[in-house]
Amino acid sequence: MIINTENVQNLLKSDYPSTQIGTETGLSISGINNYRTGKSKFENITLKYIEGLQQFYNDHRGETTKQKINIAGIRKAVGAFNEWQGAARVYFDPSDTSVCTKVYAGPGEWDKYKDPKIVQIAQKATNRMDERDNKITMREIRELVDGVDKND
Repeated sequence: MIINTENVQNLLKSDYPSTQIGTETGLSISGINNYRTGKSKFENITLKYIEGLQQFYNDHRGETTKQKINIAGIRKAVGAFNEWQGAARVYFDPSDTSVCTKVYAGPGEWDKYKDPKIVQIAQKATNRMDERDNKITMREIRELVDGVDKND
């Protein structure tokens, strides 16, 4: 296989969800995100990752990625989730493509919505010390929203 690093870099900058790339290539989603955010330097990319990303690029060459939908409340939801050092849940409402974060005193609490289409897409709990400082990004919320079946 011929590797074109420019194609691989363009793929990392594209709107393809990391979850889709990871699922199709078998690569770690967090590893893909690390290359996307610069946490891992592209100069140090492993052969396994560059081959997987090149294969994904080859398989999807010529396709157009999905249009980014406008998600109402995304910035506020990310801020509230990341600032709270306790139990928090992010909910998505497909009827108006909005997200919101609800914070709670304990990990067993949640909101029950009358509309079954409003779904929880992310959470963190206080009963696990390794989760209380979890952070989320707008990109991750977009990917989670893309994964919700809006036709249910």
